[in-house]
Amino acid sequence: MYRRQLHFENSEKGGTRKRKGGTVTPFGFRSGDKVRAEKASVIYVGWIGGYTQTQRTMNNVSVYDHNWKRIGQFSPNKVELLQRSTRLCVD
Repeated sequence: MYRRQLHFENSEKGGTRKRKGGTVTPFGFRSGDKVRAEKASVIYVGWIGGYTQTQRTMNNVSVYDHNWKRIGQFSPNKVELLQRSTRLCVD
């Protein structure tokens, strides 16, 4: 689903390569799952597009609308799975 980025960061010089993209999150969501997400007492319905791990304690799940425009990044604790992705694209 996503191209591998072998040279995203130079890990030979002591650095570790950051996670970039992917289809499965460690929170039980997969790319394309329909979810309900809450931020600032506003509820959004959209689809999972991936997740970002900026620090060890900071994780966010990206949620997109039906045109794959990003609605925002949400805490996994405030995201609820509505329907598992079947990889069937329907408008």
